[in-house]
Amino acid sequence: MIKIPVKIIQVTSPSGDTKKGVMLDSSYYFEMNEDARAKIKEFEKLYFETVKIADQIFFGSDKLKKKYQNLPSSVYWKLAEQLYEFDKKVDSTFDITNYAKAIGRDFGISSDYVSDLLSIVKYFKKREILDSVPFSYYRALKRKRKELESLGLFEKEKKRLNKMGKNETLPGREKYKIELIKIIEKSK
Repeated sequence: MIKIPVKIIQVTSPSGDTKKGVMLDSSYYFEMNEDARAKIKEFEKLYFETVKIADQIFFGSDKLKKKYQNLPSSVYWKLAEQLYEFDKKVDSTFDITNYAKAIGRDFGISSDYVSDLLSIVKYFKKREILDSVPFSYYRALKRKRKELESLGLFEKEKKRLNKMGKNETLPGREKYKIELIKIIEKSK
């Protein structure tokens, strides 16, 4: 089955009003049938419902006061789970050409951060994410996952990281990244 290519856009009018929506490649638009149009409407509805729920998770009731750097890791995991579930629901039908960029725009985070969020849910269970460990450490560990897995060390490192978080013995994030490199080099 050929996936429907869509792009999540944001347009600002000359008066300053901002609208978000879903856009198709024009060549595909003229080939669409009513069923595809209905699917796109459903996709758009589902996307904006997901953004609304994720917005509530990420910002709570006061969007202006909460800074994403200060959020507990469990909040990041909940956000990641919400985005991942949306992605799973639409993946077989739609090819979202700018998903990470659109989510990043909607939440004020980089598309790299969004990519990390979407993959964190795949490699960490909810109970493995502790608020005593800043989310940036999980991102650093996730980025070394393949190398650590090939050495059979990824699960062990998740436990070590969480133990350091529980015991309040986390090194600085940059130092932790160096530790990961050394663990990989030493184990080769």
